[in-house]
Amino acid sequence: MLRKLGFPICGMLFSILLLSGCTENGREYGKSLENTNYSATSSKDTQMNRAYQTQQLYGPVSHNNKKLEYSQFLSNQVNSINGVNTAIVMTTDQYAYVALMMDNTATGTKGTVKETGNQGTTRGIYNLQAPDTDAIDSNSLNTGVNNYETAIHHDLLAHRFKQQIAEKIRTLQPTVLDVYISANRDFLNKMNNYAQESWKGNSLQPFVPEFNHLVEKTFGTEQSLPDR
Repeated sequence: MLRKLGFPICGMLFSILLLSGCTENGREYGKSLENTNYSATSSKDTQMNRAYQTQQLYGPVSHNNKKLEYSQFLSNQVNSINGVNTAIVMTTDQYAYVALMMDNTATGTKGTVKETGNQGTTRGIYNLQAPDTDAIDSNSLNTGVNNYETAIHHDLLAHRFKQQIAEKIRTLQPTVLDVYISANRDFLNKMNNYAQESWKGNSLQPFVPEFNHLVEKTFGTEQSLPDR
């Protein structure tokens, strides 16, 4: 049986709560009417003055967080930035961690390699590569099929794109020491799992050791990629 889905998929739980992906007269809620180009360079652009992952400019970073909370407010604020379709922001005792998916409300957000296949939309099915499947992993916000764009490594995201996200978070929450941003699909899905726990009213404290391991692997000095 073919599963017929349109794109974007506005029925996903997280997307509904953030109003991400849904449009009104072709315009995404909270987005500027003008398409932003993050690939454009400016004389003011400098990695040395960046607002994200600043600690890694000076040496190894230990992600030894003591507490973990999901911020709906910061998630909504980052979600309003052009180029961001969905944002999940976690805060700890020192840092803010951002997982996101990108859409076409901006250009130049990442490198040119596409990680998401949407070919099935032209055929009216979910997955062109596996047309007989009717299953979508309910624990995954992004499966790489019929969805918005991801980036396997945080270094693939444009400097100006990350800078705007980090500056917004620092302005809204000045106590944040540093901001870590990734669009890695596995990182995004795991952060979505934490957000769902928070929506249920559950404390995220039991997940702190697991979370520290995840962000150490994603943003650590060796910058190794999460298992695919």
